[in-house]
Amino acid sequence: MLKVFYTAGAGNAFQSFREWTAGGRDIVNSHVGYSRQMFDALARHGAAARITCSFEGAETEICHGDLAVIYRPDLSRGKSGLQFHRSLYEKARRNMREAMDFGADIVLIGEDTVPGHYAPLRRRGVMVVQALHTRLWQEGRSPSLMQRLRLRGYRKGYLHGRMPVLSCSDAVTAQVETLAGPHATPVFEFLPFYHLEHYGGLPAPDLAAPRLEIIFIGRIEANKGALDLIEIARRLITEDVDFRFHICGVGGASDVMQATVAEGGLAERFVFHGWCDRPDLRTVMAQCHVSIVPTRSDFIEGFNHIVVESVLAGRPAVASAICPAVHYVGGAADIVQPDDLAGYADALSLLARNREILRDRIDACAGAANRFLDEGNSFGAALDEVFDACREKRPIRDQRIARQP
Repeated sequence: MLKVFYTAGAGNAFQSFREWTAGGRDIVNSHVGYSRQMFDALARHGAAARITCSFEGAETEICHGDLAVIYRPDLSRGKSGLQFHRSLYEKARRNMREAMDFGADIVLIGEDTVPGHYAPLRRRGVMVVQALHTRLWQEGRSPSLMQRLRLRGYRKGYLHGRMPVLSCSDAVTAQVETLAGPHATPVFEFLPFYHLEHYGGLPAPDLAAPRLEIIFIGRIEANKGALDLIEIARRLITEDVDFRFHICGVGGASDVMQATVAEGGLAERFVFHGWCDRPDLRTVMAQCHVSIVPTRSDFIEGFNHIVVESVLAGRPAVASAICPAVHYVGGAADIVQPDDLAGYADALSLLARNREILRDRIDACAGAANRFLDEGNSFGAALDEVFDACREKRPIRDQRIARQP
């Protein structure tokens, strides 16, 4: 029997495991969760697994058949500098010890780690694979001394194909290859996976409505561009555009944003819905024409699911070029350079004034959505490749998912 050791990271793998054992489809979360896709892949391959999770809740271990989900604290939480780097080494030692005790054939690392630390497992013949869900460093900014030391560990892990990578986007793949060299280590790309029930089936946006309704989804933080919406609103008012922002989310800048909106006389232009579960989010989406994803250049973005979820709902996105997702949805997104507030205002103004262009963007959503409903592009498909390669004693093959023009 194939044995898999998987570090799931901070997500609530316990809840996902309970839902999976109950036999229902994963339509509670915003997408089919990565842990859920792992459980499905393990079942397809008849594998046993030990899955660690750093989510802090009441549970510490749950089991079902040959699968177990176990709580392990995140040794890196709250640490910085040399302490943070030391914690990554300690985390790797703990993972390797548990993987060897379990007798793992495959170790799949889905949490923050340094590939070079796992050399002892590879020397023992264990297949070690890294799943990357975000960029390794911030583009356009020189890494600090500590970051450079960490990236040396990444480079050592990737050289000569020592650690295959499951990559969430071509932006992440490009950074891996910057460190290791082109095709020096196998990279298998995947996309977020959805069921149609997640965001499909909403009524089409009302193109006859005079006001452009715009949804922002995510944490209310400066680096997510939430506060920039205030200046974008002022620019749209200057251009005499009829619009309203629907803000779905909470965060550290929530109070500041609401106070600034009120003080600036913009209350009629913003509706604050707070945190929304998926059914509530669908309700707000149904009222809107487009989404805005104004992520700033100082945020390290690996993909950005909001772009995709908006497109699945039939709502085109006006989004920052820092989000790799914009390159996978073709004409369903207007791409704006990060931090270009005038660019966002211009894009929204054009959609508000020219409903034929807005219609074209909406029509593009259906075709762009299909690849995210295709399980062949999913994390689960990447896991199938890992498990098959281990059984067949061959290298993991490369897979690159093309951008959509």
